[in-house]
This record gives sequence, C-alpha cells and structure tokens, in this order.
Amino acid sequence: MSQCIYCQEKAGFLKKTCAQCKEMLEIIQSLGAQFSFRELLDALMASSASNEKIQKFLDTDAHGQGSIRDNITARMTNQLAHTMGQHTDMSPQKVKTIRELEKKNPTPNDLPGDINPYRR
Repeated sequence: MSQCIYCQEKAGFLKKTCAQCKEMLEIIQSLGAQFSFRELLDALMASSASNEKIQKFLDTDAHGQGSIRDNITARMTNQLAHTMGQHTDMSPQKVKTIRELEKKNPTPNDLPGDINPYRR
C-alpha cells in the first residue's frame, strides 16, 4: 500500500494519490486558468475532503516547485500587478522562499503580544 503524495494517507496499490486528493486535483483542473482563491476554496469545500485534508493538500509541495497554494498566490500576484500596469515575475518558488523567510523572521505584528499599529 503506497502513500498519497499530498496527504500521506493510504493511496492504494501502486497509486500516487488517494481518491480525495485526486478529486481535489480534478476540481482545480476544472476551474480553468482564471479563478479566485474564494472560488477554489468553495469548490474544494464542496468535495468529500475534510477541512484539515484540504489545508494539507494546498500546502504540500509534492514536486519541489512550491505548493498548490504557492502556485495560486504567484498567479494572482502576477495578475494583480499586470492589472496595475506593473511588471512582475513572481514564481511559485519565490512565493515559497518568501513564506519560508517569514517563518524564520516574523514581522513585528506576527510576534506574540498585543498588536500595536506603530510597532514596525
């Protein structure tokens, strides 16, 4: 029995993805190239997967190129910048790097304690 590359649960004999993760991949493919994060979450929440499994699925970097969430963030960032007339080349790898750097060095507002709008 092999493990799913997204959720690390049982996938079946010689399978790389479990049934629920395969269903979520098909949902993403059915949305096409232009969708909002809200549309994605609504579609995934309508699937048979639990909220925890959806989060794990979106955050897994199965191919080393950034997670599904990183890919979506990069695409949406590029679209927003293009709409504003700005050039950008945000890639899923850059989003992954930024996310990892923020974990190591949190911004002052991410630190524990009361939020102070002047603490920056």
